[in-house]
Amino acid sequence: MSDQAEPARVETDVPRDSPRTILFQFVLFPLGVVAIGVLVFLLFGMLASEDHSVREHLGDIRSGSSHRRWQAAFQLSKAIAKGDAKSYPNLQSEVADLYVRAQDDDPRIRRYLAMVLGSLGDRRSVPVLVDGLADRDPETRVYAVLALAEIGEPRAAGPVAALVADDDPALRKSVVYTLGVLGQKDSAAAVASVLNDPVTDVRWNAAIALARLDDSRALPVLHEMLDRSRTSGVEKIREDQIEAAMMGAMPAYTKLAGSESRTLLETIAARDPNLRVRSAALAAIESLR
Repeated sequence: MSDQAEPARVETDVPRDSPRTILFQFVLFPLGVVAIGVLVFLLFGMLASEDHSVREHLGDIRSGSSHRRWQAAFQLSKAIAKGDAKSYPNLQSEVADLYVRAQDDDPRIRRYLAMVLGSLGDRRSVPVLVDGLADRDPETRVYAVLALAEIGEPRAAGPVAALVADDDPALRKSVVYTLGVLGQKDSAAAVASVLNDPVTDVRWNAAIALARLDDSRALPVLHEMLDRSRTSGVEKIREDQIEAAMMGAMPAYTKLAGSESRTLLETIAARDPNLRVRSAALAAIESLR
């Protein structure tokens, strides 16, 4: 990785106040699909009554108006997240069928149905979610990628890796995160290809993912994440985001660098202005023993 006088700027083609920007800017570990749904729910407000049954939600998704259908899909995702509906017979197959049929509908329907499929964790959903990776809506592809991460089926790694060079930084970020979760070491080359990505949090997520894959190519970027003089220079980054970056990088850096990480960790433990970061550095040092 080349050293630059100024940190890379985070650029995106969506408005800064859009849900996608809020969800994906400077998040080291993309939020679980269910957590994304909770945040979107807070952004949009109360969408519909929560006392509907799973059967009613499915019925609304099949035959309601476009507006009602995506709300019902969201409410179904909430019901699954709470564990209320996992005993519903044939739920996975019904949701997978609705997911396929919604290809030309309001994209929010497929996004929330992807959340449901991810939460169910049924590997039979992998083929339809892999097909969803070709959806024409970038955000819908993000949801499909993260659902595949939740399911954790290694055979999805190849189709996911094919998106690593996509123009959408949120998708690139979700791809490298998911490849790290799926743990297929032959995905390391795809992850390493974005270590110099111009978008800071894509680069950082790639480094964390490579550490999961035991690939030392992550070390320069992990070192960057632990350098407060560089992280604090990233445009519009907050202290809590710097803290998250440093604390996320420490175990990954320690894992790859071993005893050679001690000097840097000791410096952070002694000098960093953030108490939580210092404590995390001390814990990482302790782990070396």
